[in-house]
Amino acid sequence: MNIIKLIFANVSIVCLFICMTVFSVPVAALAMDLGAFYFPGWHSQKGNWKDIKGLPGSRSPNIPWPDREALLGYYAEEDVRIAEQHIEWASQYGIKFFAYDWYWNGKVTEMNHAIENYLKASNNSKMKFSILWANHSDVPRNLKEFDDMVIYWIKNYLNHPQFYKKNRKPLVFVFSIGHLERAAQKIEWRVDAMLKRADKAARDSGLPGIFFVATTNLQPDDTLDAKLSVQGFSAYTGWNYAASKDKSAVADYQSMVDTYIGFYKAASLRKGILPYIVPASPGYDARPHGRYAIVRTNPTPEKFEQMLAGAKQLIDSKKSGIMDIIMIEAWNEFGEGSYIEPSKKWGFEYLNITKKFNSSFPQKNTH
Repeated sequence: MNIIKLIFANVSIVCLFICMTVFSVPVAALAMDLGAFYFPGWHSQKGNWKDIKGLPGSRSPNIPWPDREALLGYYAEEDVRIAEQHIEWASQYGIKFFAYDWYWNGKVTEMNHAIENYLKASNNSKMKFSILWANHSDVPRNLKEFDDMVIYWIKNYLNHPQFYKKNRKPLVFVFSIGHLERAAQKIEWRVDAMLKRADKAARDSGLPGIFFVATTNLQPDDTLDAKLSVQGFSAYTGWNYAASKDKSAVADYQSMVDTYIGFYKAASLRKGILPYIVPASPGYDARPHGRYAIVRTNPTPEKFEQMLAGAKQLIDSKKSGIMDIIMIEAWNEFGEGSYIEPSKKWGFEYLNITKKFNSSFPQKNTH
């Protein structure tokens, strides 16, 4: 009994004890960076909060989703103070960088208020940023639209000192491989040639190139590695494996946890031809946006912790081709039920888990 009292009297020992229970630190463990995809869909002029509120004329009329109200309320994302609060919370709880969903219509950006506010934020030195090219559209329709987009990246983001880098190269995610393949075919180019063209533009500007990362819902294996490698990607990660194995329209979130853990096992069996960024997600249920095809019910922080424990087991195995980055989908996808941002229902429970998870790895000083 005296020993127990002594342990709980010492805060540092308590913290160590907690970390070791689920996320123990092995000898010579890899240092990791924890990132989160960021959905910039909460501008006051957008309709997404109306969906959450269940307002007439929304995609969820008369069916509100109060459990998904952010702790900050139904905020106006165009306010720079929102970006500053997000940076503060994320950096305090172990998130090293946001990868902002980034949209390009061929001429100008769309929904770029959140990333612009990150750049304006007084505290943006506390965490890095990256972009996810949200290319699930018919753009680029020609090579000029692609070139103009890459030039925009270089001028506005890739040279920024806070842009997240891997192997000294700015890291850019590409959302849809299929859309990129169709766009390349339409303009009579190959995917690898387009990515090389972007990489050359970056090098011509003085950068060492671009580290392109594909996102996919396919199970990791050697065949997928080989395909993406030939296409010119530097690495790949999962987006959301909600229905990648269990095709049920409705299932408990535990099914999603089991799928992720199964895919971690699959990733460990690869030869490691192409690096794999370990993904994780706290849920999926897009009914507020009027999409009923895939629903994963009863997500909880405890189940998410099980998923992260599986991710840690994969990372600690030090298998070939496992990168030192973990990506969470997402920080704030309230409409799709994928969020770790503090909410009225869960408070900081998800962030407490990410902090504990992050603290189980040696900490990096640089990127």
